[in-house]
Amino acid sequence: MHFLRWSTRFAYLLAALVLLFMLASGPVFKLGWVGFGSVFQGLMLAVPAGLIAMLLLLVGRLSKVTGNRAWLVMLLLAAVLFLPIQQALVARSVPGIHDISTDLTDPPRFSAAMVVARKDASNPPEYPGTETAQQQQQAYPHIQPLRLAVDRSTVFAQARELVAANGWQLVQANPDRGIIEASDTSWWFGFVDDVIIRIQSDGSGSLVDMRSKSRIGRSDIGANAARIDSFLQQLQQRLAS
Repeated sequence: MHFLRWSTRFAYLLAALVLLFMLASGPVFKLGWVGFGSVFQGLMLAVPAGLIAMLLLLVGRLSKVTGNRAWLVMLLLAAVLFLPIQQALVARSVPGIHDISTDLTDPPRFSAAMVVARKDASNPPEYPGTETAQQQQQAYPHIQPLRLAVDRSTVFAQARELVAANGWQLVQANPDRGIIEASDTSWWFGFVDDVIIRIQSDGSGSLVDMRSKSRIGRSDIGANAARIDSFLQQLQQRLAS
C-alpha cells in the first residue's frame, strides 16, 4: 500500500510536468524561445511519460489509494496526448516529404520575395527532385492540376479571394504572370508552410497548378497534400456557383 501511495504521488508530479510542457511547448516555440529540435525531443519524452502517469493513476484509483480527481487528471492527459499520438500514427502512414506540387515535371518556382520570406527556413526553396516526386505519386496520386472552363482572370480573382478567406498571409499576387504566393501558419505551434498558385490559360479555360512546402521538418504528415486538395476543391466550388 505504501508503494501505491508513493507511485500515485509520483504520477501526479509526472502528470503536472507533462501537462505543463504540452501547454507551453506551442507558445514558446511560436515565440522563438526554443527550436524545433528541442520541442520534438520534448514530445518524444512527454508522450510516454504521460502514458506512464495515466497507468499509475489508474492503478491507484482502482486500488482506492487516490480519489476521483485521478479521473480528471487522466482525462486531461488523454486530451493533450491525443493529438501527438494521432500525428505520430499518421506520420507512419505517409512518406517523409514536405514539398507537394500538382506539376511534378515543372513545379511552380517560388519568387525572390518568397525566398526572402523563407530565409530562416531549414528546408530550401528549391524543389527536392525525382525521389520526392515518386513518393508523392505513390502516396497522393489524386494531387493533380485543376482544369477549369473559366478564363484566367476570373480564376485568378477567385483564387486570391480564397487565399484571404483561408487566412493565409499574402506574399505576392501577380495577375500578369498568374502567380499568387502566400504563407499558412498553424495556430498553436506557428509552423509555416508556403504556397504558390500558378494559373495559366488553357484554350478558352484555365489550368491551375499549386505547390505547398513546409519551412521546417522532414515530414509534413500529409499537411501540404491536404492543403492543396482542400484549396482546389474550394476553388472549383466557388467557380461552379
